[in-house]
Amino acid sequence: MPPRRRAAALLLALACAAAAGGAAQPAIALPDIACFDCRWLEDLPLDEWSAARNTTLQETLPWGQTVTFPPIDFRQLAEGLCECVLDSLEAPYGSHEPPGRYVRVNGTRLELEGETFRFAGFNAQQALAWAASGQPKLEADLASLFQHAQQLGLGVTRVWAGSAGHVVRPPFLYEYAELAPEAPEPAWAVVQPAPGEHNETALAALDRVVQLAEQHGIRLILNLADQTTRFGANPPGIEPYLKWLAGSLNLTGFTVHDFFTDERAKLIYKHFVCTLANRVNSLTGVKYKDSTAIMAWDLINEPRCPACPGSTPTEAVTAWAAEMSEFVRCIDSNHLVSIGTEGYFSENSTEFLPANPGPWSVCEGTGGTWDARNKSTCGWDCAMLWFRQWMGAHIAAAAAVGKPFVLEEFGVPWSTAQRDDMFRLVQEVFAAAWRNGSSPAAGSLFWGATAGEHVDWAGWQLRLDGGQTEPPPSDAAAALKAGMPAEQQQWLEAVDRMQLAFRRDEEAKACQEAAQRKLADVYESRESASALEIVRELAAEADSVTAAVPAAEAAAVLSC
Repeated sequence: MPPRRRAAALLLALACAAAAGGAAQPAIALPDIACFDCRWLEDLPLDEWSAARNTTLQETLPWGQTVTFPPIDFRQLAEGLCECVLDSLEAPYGSHEPPGRYVRVNGTRLELEGETFRFAGFNAQQALAWAASGQPKLEADLASLFQHAQQLGLGVTRVWAGSAGHVVRPPFLYEYAELAPEAPEPAWAVVQPAPGEHNETALAALDRVVQLAEQHGIRLILNLADQTTRFGANPPGIEPYLKWLAGSLNLTGFTVHDFFTDERAKLIYKHFVCTLANRVNSLTGVKYKDSTAIMAWDLINEPRCPACPGSTPTEAVTAWAAEMSEFVRCIDSNHLVSIGTEGYFSENSTEFLPANPGPWSVCEGTGGTWDARNKSTCGWDCAMLWFRQWMGAHIAAAAAVGKPFVLEEFGVPWSTAQRDDMFRLVQEVFAAAWRNGSSPAAGSLFWGATAGEHVDWAGWQLRLDGGQTEPPPSDAAAALKAGMPAEQQQWLEAVDRMQLAFRRDEEAKACQEAAQRKLADVYESRESASALEIVRELAAEADSVTAAVPAAEAAAVLSC
């Protein structure tokens, strides 16, 4: 056993003896870790948990794929976590930059090297998959993405670093790639295939993403988990954490609430985060926690706990975010911590409640998408008016709590004209906010950026190299789906039902119906808004803010 692991194991053993009332004195001085006490882990029933998952379990899917769930040794995970935390508190590995080289928070401002740091940025969810693909075209496109981002003055990008679990997809889904052979897409790169296990190929690809960001002067927001599950289980979102506990792809008996509250899931998550923060980049020789290319750790993308038990629907997510933020700050004092929430306000936030997209959002905690009912009633102008109000409310809320405000995602699918409208609105709001030296508005990141020829299946992509994304072969895709084998179709339908239950869909619907009745008056004005009323509200708002700067000047400000 390596010395560090022996120390961690000894620490746990000593804590266990003390809890049992033993009089033995420590053979070594226990480290003083004010931010994380390894003794806490001995309060957990580690051996009981391990006994419940001490065998290898397998499932065979209708198309013959076998999925294996290895045993989970929770005591080993706990010891590894203690070892990792201790490593985090040692002297920096490799190159160490002065504190000013990291983005810091100073009140409501972000700062870099003593100056206010403002930025325009982009989301690149595909970056890790491209880097891990082994395909020269995709690797070249990734390099092009960063190169053109630098040329455009984009200073921050948000990428996914926390994919987990098994890649499980019916074979017919892989056939979609053959519909556009000139624009191939890679399989998702899984970083954590099992608790405590890490895919070195995927991590080496992430090293490349970090290196590219550093070479082009772009800061990274690394997302550590994703609430969203796409294509059944690819990428798999947060579900693998509960599937590992169950030893099955079947989540019956679990809900999203368990991810945020189950101590086993939290232990696995902390182990992964600590491992990643202490990884030595194979290309730069610097630990992630010491890398100036990284701006922030993003705890989870779009966390939701629909109608979950507690004093408020947001209680579980809020408590989880507080615990994980404290943990990340313990192991990494160099980087910021963010949570990729969609921006809802609870019923207690009466001042900001009208900025929610609809009454349902107080149940689901999903505040970033315009309510379809309202949109169909008064159209795109209403959506833009709401988004302006939403940004204003969040800037005001950030000022009230003394924190910077970062808009992590915004965009419009398919419609170029509407996308341009939204981008101009964000530009206008942030440019005006930046003219106000006390505004907490720090930066925004659009969804999502690409480079090279790729099929834009969802309609969100903007090519930074100036080209046009390929429209999806919709007719061919529909024909392919119609010919899907029955067993694969039935499996997907079963997965959909399981995921609805996992996300507490029935409970959420009941909550939404009650909220619709209770809060109808808060959102009534949206349904009756006419074009004249919208113009009147915009004119009144224009009188209360700094006049918009010329477009060219605003573009320069946004790229700062």
